Amino acid sequence: MTTNTKTATRTRIARVSSTPQASTTPSRRKKITLWASAGLGILVVWQVGFTLFAPAYIATPIGAILAIPTVFADPIFFPDVASTLGAVFEGLLIAIVAGTIIGLAMGRLPDVNRVLGMYVGAFYAIPLIAIVPLFTVWFGYTPQARLAMIVLEAVLPIIYNVAEGSRIVSATYLDVTRIHRVAWWRVWTGVVLPNALPYVLAGLDLAIGRALIGAVVAEFVTAIDGLGTYILFNVHSFHQNEAVIALIVVVIFALVIRALINLAVRRGLPWYQPVKEA
Repeated sequence: MTTNTKTATRTRIARVSSTPQASTTPSRRKKITLWASAGLGILVVWQVGFTLFAPAYIATPIGAILAIPTVFADPIFFPDVASTLGAVFEGLLIAIVAGTIIGLAMGRLPDVNRVLGMYVGAFYAIPLIAIVPLFTVWFGYTPQARLAMIVLEAVLPIIYNVAEGSRIVSATYLDVTRIHRVAWWRVWTGVVLPNALPYVLAGLDLAIGRALIGAVVAEFVTAIDGLGTYILFNVHSFHQNEAVIALIVVVIFALVIRALINLAVRRGLPWYQPVKEA
């Protein structure tokens, strides 16, 4: 093989190997550009429209930015942030453990599903804000009422999705476990749960948002320290820019939790590849 032929071959190989990355980078840049353009457009419409047609006390993007130093200097803001987000984190941990256990039992044991299935579906369908007054009677106007609301909001989607995922395990896998007489708890944790992982992650994704909703709603009703009370107080006192800052903190927390979950999936479960948008 001549020198020119080798050079041409290497050039073709380099072009082929660089093609996927070259095609992926513009697509990613295009998505980021579209996302940033849409967000900027929404902010411009919000700022201009509310400045021209809304009362002066209505929150605007520029007003919210200017309110950041005031909010961060408020001595009650960061304790409220810690109170709400700590309760959400604690409630999510309880909901994940309880929801996974109950979901596996409902998915693998028909009798358990007959007993609990109707109640899970009923609680999933009703607006749980109606239950907050009951929690205030049972637990008082205390953080325990908020925690109970968070757990109830977050555990339902986890139970539902884990139960659905545990029902679709391949019969071949289960036959192998029966042949080798594997203990039931090892079947559940080593075969059923990994096979139902996409459903588990989907349930956790829903649980994050529902847990934050439960925390803020419980704080609205009980008036305990937290971001919900901080938002409500500032809205009622016509400091809506400050309320928007607190709301943004809630959104950022949800996005960070989802990003950490995705990172854990990529690092700890490399075999699992979620479906990506086209």
